[in-house]
Amino acid sequence: MSLFNLTDIKITSAKGPTGPLSVLGQSKYETNTFRYPEDLSASDKGHYMIININEQRHTSYKDPNATLASGDSPTAISSAQSQGSFFAGTQNLLRTVGSGIREAGSFGSYVANQLLGVRGVNDLFNALKSNPVGSALGGAGSESLSIISDVGKRLQTGSIRAEKRITDTIALYMPDTLLFDSVQYYNSIEAGGTGLAAAAALTGSTVDLYRATGGINEAFGKQFMRNASPFMASIIANATGGLGKVAFSQAFGVVQNPMLELLYSKPDFRSFRFDFMFHPRSQKESKEVQKIIERLRFHQAPEVAQGGTGGFFMVPPSEFDISFYYEGAVNPNIPKISTCVLTNMNVDYAPNGFTAYEVPGQPATLGGTGMPVAIRLSLSFKETEIMTKTSFAGTAGRKLTSTLAPSDGLYKNLDFQ
Repeated sequence: MSLFNLTDIKITSAKGPTGPLSVLGQSKYETNTFRYPEDLSASDKGHYMIININEQRHTSYKDPNATLASGDSPTAISSAQSQGSFFAGTQNLLRTVGSGIREAGSFGSYVANQLLGVRGVNDLFNALKSNPVGSALGGAGSESLSIISDVGKRLQTGSIRAEKRITDTIALYMPDTLLFDSVQYYNSIEAGGTGLAAAAALTGSTVDLYRATGGINEAFGKQFMRNASPFMASIIANATGGLGKVAFSQAFGVVQNPMLELLYSKPDFRSFRFDFMFHPRSQKESKEVQKIIERLRFHQAPEVAQGGTGGFFMVPPSEFDISFYYEGAVNPNIPKISTCVLTNMNVDYAPNGFTAYEVPGQPATLGGTGMPVAIRLSLSFKETEIMTKTSFAGTAGRKLTSTLAPSDGLYKNLDFQ
C-alpha cells in the first residue's frame, strides 16, 4: 500500500556540503561522504555525528572509490602511542615481545657476520642459492626472515587494530538514543567459613578469655576447650558438605558468617547505542539511506582470507571512529569515543507497519517505488581500548604525578617492602 509519493515531496538542498558541513566539502572525505538527511545540520540546529571507517590492511575488497585518508589513523592507535606504558591492553606485552624479536634478529646478523665470514644474513642466503640443493632452502629462509622481521615490527608497535582510514564517511543527524555504557566488574569474596578464618576468630576469642580469667589457669583451660569446640565443629561441618552444615546449625543454633568483601575484578570495554529513524523525503535521499545501510553492513562483516589459505583464516571486520560535531567543530560537551567495532546492527524496515513509496509508472527501483516510508536503524558499538584514569586525565583537569624513581621498582611503590 502506498502512503506517500516521492514526486510529491520537494526539498531544497545545495549541490555540496554548506554551512557547518562545509568542513567535509573542503577535505579528503568530500567525494565519499554519505549523509542523512540531505540538509543535515540545518535539520538539527547544527548538530550531527560523523562515522569514519578504518579498513583492515589485508582486506581483499578494497573499494576503488574509497581511497586511503592519508595522515589520519584510528583513534585507538593514536591513543596507544600517546599513552605509552599506561595503555591498559596488551600493548606493553606486545612491545616487549616485538623488541625481543628485533633484538634477536640483530644478534643473528652479528653472529652471521662474525662466525660465518659473510657480510650479512642476505649474503648467507645468496650463497645458499648458488647451488641447487640450497636454493630452495635459501629462498625459504629469506622469506621466513622477512616475515619474522615484519611480525617483530608490528608487535613492537603493539598495533592489532585496523590501520587504514579510508575516505568513506557517514554523516548522520544526532541520534534519538545516545547511550554510553561503562561497566566495571567486582567479585564478592567470602573470607569466612574457612579453617584460616576459624583459627583467626579462635585467636581473638582466646585473647579475650586470657584477659577475662587473669592469665593461664584452670578456669582458662576449661573455658578454652568450650570456646574452641564450635570453631572445630565449624571446620568439620565445611569438610562434610551440606549435611554437616545443617547438623552444625542445629547443634549450636548459629550459622557461619560468610564475611563478604567486594573486590575489584576487571574493567570492561565501553559500549554505545545509537538509534536513528529514516524518513526519506526524495528519491535522492532514499538512495542515500540505502547507501548508508549498505556501507555499514558491508564494513561490519568479516571476510574469508584470500591467497591460498584454504579458508583457514578470516579477516576481521572494519572498525569505526565516531565523533560529534556542532557547526563544523567537535562538540566538547559529548565525551570522545575511541576506535570501535560494530557489534550489532539492527535494521527495521517496518517500524510502524510496512508502507512504501510508489512512483506512478515506475517498477520497483532502488530508492524509488518499493522504498519503505520509514526505516529504523539501531547501531551498537564497543570500544577497542580500555579506558583508564590516564584516558580521562585531560578532561578531568588532572595530571599523573609520581615520586617513584626508576630504580625504586614496582614493589616499593606498592608498599610491599
